[in-house]
Amino acid sequence: MQEVKRELRKQLIARRKAMSEAEKIQADESIFAQIKPFLEKASAVLTYVSTEIEVDTRRIMEFCFERGIPVAVPVSGDTELSFYEIRSFSELSEGRFGILEPANRSETFSADSNALCIVPALCADGNGARLGYGRGYYDRFLSRFDGKSIILCYSDFKMSVPTEPHDKRCAMTIFDI
Repeated sequence: MQEVKRELRKQLIARRKAMSEAEKIQADESIFAQIKPFLEKASAVLTYVSTEIEVDTRRIMEFCFERGIPVAVPVSGDTELSFYEIRSFSELSEGRFGILEPANRSETFSADSNALCIVPALCADGNGARLGYGRGYYDRFLSRFDGKSIILCYSDFKMSVPTEPHDKRCAMTIFDI
């Protein structure tokens, strides 16, 4: 199963890199419009900082900053994710894997059951299953997270996802329309 997932990841990353900028912008707009009501109801938003091939989370973060909704961003440890609150993009610096992470790590963020966790995925199905980047960080995090988890995924990457017992499903998936 691991080899199947590894090969699928390579194919999906290549397809993501081939998306046109116009296609990505339109899809990101559609996803943002759909997630907005969930953001407005959340006590806090835990989210990854998107890279050029991922669904845009920067607009989501800006929306939260403007409305005073706490935003927490992950830092990857050896096996676990820890989230830290940020109040602006200036509080980020390049970290492990070349991903932007909070520079200040003095106090981990404690999420309540009304928090929303936005989970990255290379592909997903409509039932909360996803294929991530293969290190299991979010599966381990979601096993102890009490809030709502949402996958953001482009509709061209909606497919049956190979899963294993340790893979955690999210509450829902939002695809562009």
